[in-house]
This record gives sequence, C-alpha cells and structure tokens, in this order.
Amino acid sequence: MKSMSLVLGCISTTVLSAVTAHAADGSGLRPGLLLSQLDSAAVSAPFDLKAPPPSNAGSKPAPTGGPLLMSTDRQAASPIAQTAARPVREANTKVDESALRFYASQNDSARVAMEIKRIKVLNPSWEPPSDLFDEAGDPAVEQKLWDLFGEGRYDEIRVAVENIRKADPNWRPPEKLVREFDKAHVRAQLIAASDAKDAHGVLAIAESQPDMLVCADVDSMWRVAEALIQMSQEDKAQELYKYILTRCPNPDERLATIQKAMDLLPAQAVKALMAAARYRSDNGSALETVQLDLMRRQIGAVASDASAPPVPPADLKPFEALVKQKKTSNDAVLLGWHYYALKSWPAASEWFKLAMDWDKLPKAAEGYSLALRQQGQLVEAEAIAFEWRNTSPLIVKLFVEIVATAITQANPTSLEEARLARMEDVVSTTKSVNGSQALGWYHYNKGNFPKARQWFAASVSWDATETNALGLALAAHRTGDRALFQKTIADYGKQYAAVAALMTYDKPPATPGKGSRIARRGAGGGGGGSPQAGQLANAAVEQFKNGQYREALATLDKRSGVAREDHGLGVLRGWALYHLNQYDKAREKFVELDKKQSTRDTQYGVYYAGAKLDPLHRGD
Repeated sequence: MKSMSLVLGCISTTVLSAVTAHAADGSGLRPGLLLSQLDSAAVSAPFDLKAPPPSNAGSKPAPTGGPLLMSTDRQAASPIAQTAARPVREANTKVDESALRFYASQNDSARVAMEIKRIKVLNPSWEPPSDLFDEAGDPAVEQKLWDLFGEGRYDEIRVAVENIRKADPNWRPPEKLVREFDKAHVRAQLIAASDAKDAHGVLAIAESQPDMLVCADVDSMWRVAEALIQMSQEDKAQELYKYILTRCPNPDERLATIQKAMDLLPAQAVKALMAAARYRSDNGSALETVQLDLMRRQIGAVASDASAPPVPPADLKPFEALVKQKKTSNDAVLLGWHYYALKSWPAASEWFKLAMDWDKLPKAAEGYSLALRQQGQLVEAEAIAFEWRNTSPLIVKLFVEIVATAITQANPTSLEEARLARMEDVVSTTKSVNGSQALGWYHYNKGNFPKARQWFAASVSWDATETNALGLALAAHRTGDRALFQKTIADYGKQYAAVAALMTYDKPPATPGKGSRIARRGAGGGGGGSPQAGQLANAAVEQFKNGQYREALATLDKRSGVAREDHGLGVLRGWALYHLNQYDKAREKFVELDKKQSTRDTQYGVYYAGAKLDPLHRGD
C-alpha cells in the first residue's frame, strides 16, 4: 500500500491527458472504470423515455412501434447504445454483498461486522467471502481520487486508476467512486451533445442510460426534453416536464422547468403542464408567477404583431384587474402597447396614463403621446413629448415629428413665438435633420426666405437629403444669392434629380427660370376670349414668379370659374403644388396632364413629384 501512495503522489504532474477526446470522433462511448465488475446503479422510478405518451397529452398521436431511437435488439443497437450499456456482473449467490464489500473497501471493520451479522440473520447458510478485505484500499489513495472527482478532472482519474493497478494488480477503486465516475462520464457526453444541438445523440445516450432521468439530475432531463422538442416529439417532452413538476422535490427546479417549457412549448401545452402541477400543494406560488409571465408573453406577442393570436378576454380582464390593484407600471405599459397595436387608441392612452401616474417611465410617456396623436389631440401630444424630451431620444424625436407635421401642412397656421422658439431650440440642440428642414419649409412658405435659407443650410450641414438640398437652392434663389444657388446645384445636382432640375432657374433676368417659362406658356394659352381670364392668367404667372404659390393657386381657381384651364396653366398649377410640398396632389396633376399631352414639363413633374421626398410633406 505504501507503494500505491507513492505512485498516486506522483500522479498530479503526469496524468494530464485527453482521454475523453473520443467523444468527437464518432466512436461512441468508452467503457467506464472497471465497468465489467459492477452492477447497474439503482435509481428509484426514473422517467421512462420509451413509454408512449398518454392519449390526451397533446394534439399529436402517440408514437407507435418500437423504442424511440434504437432497435429493441441489443445487437442491432447504435454504437453509442451498445458501448454505453453497463453489463451486469454475474454472481454466485443471490445475497447482495455490495454494501459489505463497500465497507470493507473503506476499512470500516465495525460496519463490516454489523453487515455480516445482518446478512447472516437473513441468510443463515451464507458465509462471508474469504477475499473480502483484499479490496480494502489506502484511504489516502482513495481520497485523492475523490478529490479529483470533486474537481471534475475525470481524465486524470482514469489515468490514476490505470497507474495504481499497474503497481498493484489486485487493487480496485471504491465501488461508489466507480458508479459516480461512470454516471458523470456519460452525463458529460450528454451535455456535450446537447450543447452541440445534437438531439439524436442526446436521446441515444438517454435511452442507453435510463437511470439518468431522475430528480437527482434535473438538468439532464431538461436537456432531453429540449432534444425531444427538436425531434418534433413535443408530447413526450411535455410528459417529461410533467414528471419533474409532479415528482421532483426542489421547488426552484420545478419553477425553472415551467419557465423552460414556456420558451419551447406553445401556450396551450404550458397551461396543461400548469394544470398538472397544481396537484402539488407546494407549487402554488411558483405557478402564480409563471401564470403571470405566460400572460405577459401572450400580451407582448400581440403588442409586437397585431395579427398574433388574441388574448382571450376571460384571461385578459383578471390580469388587468390585478395590474390596477398592484399598480405594476411595467404591466400597464405592456397593456398600453397591446391596445396600441390593436388601434384601440383610447384604451392605449388610458393604460399609458396610469403607468405615468404610478411611475416615471419614459416608455409610458412615449406611448401616451403617440396614442394622443392618433386621436387627433396634437396639442396635448406635443406638450407631453416636450415635457419628457430629455428622458429618451425617441421622445424628443417624437416631439419634433409632431411639430414638423403641423408646420408642413398645406395651410399651416402661424406658430406663436414661444412654440416656434421651443421647436427651434430643440432642433438646434438635437441637430434634427427632419426638424430643421421642416422649419425651413415653414419659413419659406411664410415668405421669410432668409430664415428659410438659414434652416436649410443647417439641415444640409447635418445630413444632406434631397429635400433640404432642394430647399436650400430655392431659398438661395429667392434671396438672390446666386453663388449659393449655383454651389448647391453643383454639390447635389448629380446626386439628386430634383435639385438638378433647378438649373433652369439660373438664367438672366429676361428669362427668369423654369417657372416663368411655364407661366408664359400658361398666359399665352388664351383667356378663352375673355379679358378677365387673360388678366387672371397673367396675375397667376406673376404670383408664381414671385414665389407666391398659394396666391397663384387661388388665382387659378378663380380663373377656372370663367374659362377652361389650358395645358400651360395646368402645368403651372402642378409646380405650384410641388413648391408647396403637396407632392401627392402635384403628381396627380402632372399624371393627368401627361396622359392628355406628354411634354418635358409634365414628365419632369411626374418624376419629381413621385419621388416622395418626405412622407411628412404629403398634402391633405
């Protein structure tokens, strides 16, 4: 025994080797320690992986035929199953001497004596084996092996055992260590197969080692359940989860089991598991938590996609009552988005408002502002977004969008100074491209061209788009800044067709640009013999040339009451709408004219108006 201690003491520096590398070479499981010398570990009532699920386990029919993955004929089983199967040691007597030999291996003479006495009482003719204490080992040697086992250094244990047996061929490791080693070795292979998403491998190992599926190893059962689901055997997985929920003692593991089931099984299957789990009185609080989580998941699915299966009112109403009772703000926000997705704006705003009253949640403020906007309560929506602007980038963006939409309508009302200053301050602080170009068009349509040029220039400097580049060129043209106009055309004309089309504006005063050319055609189209019609046509042309597009449209409307609008004036109307950012109406007009008489002007109009430069600028 001293020599064995000496051998073991040298093991720590020499025994590191990759013994388990075979797991990746497809050769199957290697035999465990002295596998042929041991009986199978006795585990109480493990889950039967081969048993068919009950007929009411789910919607799918129960599997029929042979075992789950391998032939009932052991000789025809897969290599993994063959090598993993533990042969049973033949015994010359029916007396169970395992405990006796274990105590002897531990040099525990007191327990050996008691066990001999117990066996003799039950079997008077039995005599203790003569080689009983031949298996006794050095406690230091065995403790070293247990230490290696506790650290998970299984490869080193195997090498250590081989080295010790070379020094003492009669020595054998403790039976308990052998059993635990073999179980840990097989479990490691199951984990490796599970982590590699090898569902077939996981189930092959589990079938070959049915004693693994017990409450002492819930993690292995979880992995087997996941593999079953991957192999489209949801009913069997549901039965395995049910086994854990109804038989295993650890409440934390039962809670984790139902949570895992929620991630992998449909809601109806999870509800069936929860119903089965209620038979255990100690599952109550865990089930309540899971039931709430399941409800949140169903509500969240609708919030993300309105076409998702609806939440039954019988389930939704009690949940809403509970939320109000406990004032759980996050659940109120979730309900708000649920109703928002269903376009139930009043209900959505109610839940968002409750969440804001209970807690300072930016998501609640964002949802409340959006719901108010959807109901046409723009002033209130803008006020909420401005109040909460510093809590979230999404909310400040929402504030800018609300104001930008208001000031780019076809006939925007003038903003009061405080409101306009507030918008300009937020846009400057956030460098909002959308907000700056909206302010540019607002001032442009109000005739404040220097201010419009300032905002368009800022917008272009932050991020050039076709809309703000076009606005900058037009504002430069209206302020007589020919150098800026030409530079904008040169910088962005090749990139944006609408900007390039403004090149016709850059002509000597006698021919002041595309608008005048179009206008001259309109004026020359005749007044239908009526002097009044001719005067109105000329007035509309002058207004268009001066950038008074709304006035030009009003004059054209007045003229249409006394004479038919010809092609030229129709084109002028289209461009007036275009410059007022009413691109949808402009495109409709250009398409109508192009069908009657296709010209370069109508083709340009159809193309540029159809570019949809900014969805916020669509007309009413």
